[in-house]
Amino acid sequence: MRFIAGLCLAALCAFGAVPAAADMGSYPQSEEELQRAFRGLNWRAEPGSYKLANSHAVVRLRSGKVILLGSDAQRYSWLNSGTEFPDTEAVLSYGSASAKSSVYLEWRDEGYVSDADWGDVNADELLEDYRRGTEDGNRDRRDNGLDPMHVVGWLEKPHYDKATNTVTYAIELKDKDGSWANAFALRLGRAGYTEFTWVGSIGLLQSAGGRPALLNEALAAHSFEEGARYADFKAGDAVAAYAIAGMVRVAIGSRFGKSGFGGMLKYSVALVLAAGAAIARFGRRLFGRET
Repeated sequence: MRFIAGLCLAALCAFGAVPAAADMGSYPQSEEELQRAFRGLNWRAEPGSYKLANSHAVVRLRSGKVILLGSDAQRYSWLNSGTEFPDTEAVLSYGSASAKSSVYLEWRDEGYVSDADWGDVNADELLEDYRRGTEDGNRDRRDNGLDPMHVVGWLEKPHYDKATNTVTYAIELKDKDGSWANAFALRLGRAGYTEFTWVGSIGLLQSAGGRPALLNEALAAHSFEEGARYADFKAGDAVAAYAIAGMVRVAIGSRFGKSGFGGMLKYSVALVLAAGAAIARFGRRLFGRET
């Protein structure tokens, strides 16, 4: 827990100096202000179907889960990182005191991505690209008074499920205080793809057998509407500038690019815990119990 608390404090101090986007206001300057900002978000907990307008998709929310949509999801991402993520359509979490992980859903309006070149994906080369990007990004981290991060290796090599048109992969990272995991999924649609990012501890991932339960639940709950599905592609539709191998490379490279200082920290396990306390209070109020 010392590792988690230390990173949270460092993130608060660092991001307090980062200029915020005009529509987000000033970044909270204390943990109390941060908690207040999290509590002000419009968490939705009513089981049912929630539409994601940009991607023409639906998330079917089950009991015990909560979801943020649209501007609330984008604000949550900003509060967790100090950087805007305008493509964020939703954030899924547990509505209880045990909420220690979240899944971000971001829509990439890139056009139809062909999966014909999946055989060209080279996991070792991708990992090396990710490692180089991380080390390049460490210069920004040091400049902002934070410890460097390092890529350990794959926890799940990139895998493509052709039945659901979804790529999944997970990576272990570390700094001087410990290790954590990032797990991702890229689901293809007719006009682009939705990127799922799971944030949590490496222990949570390992205890789930290598694939976080919340990520699996998010994937099961998500579907594109009729007409927006991958299978609905027709000749004449917009086509992405890259096929699936390039998509994975772009997705991995965007995580730790030179300009991604705020984005790098977004996916650290430490940064979901400040929100966790607010979610826990919401869950106790809603469900009357801690799970």
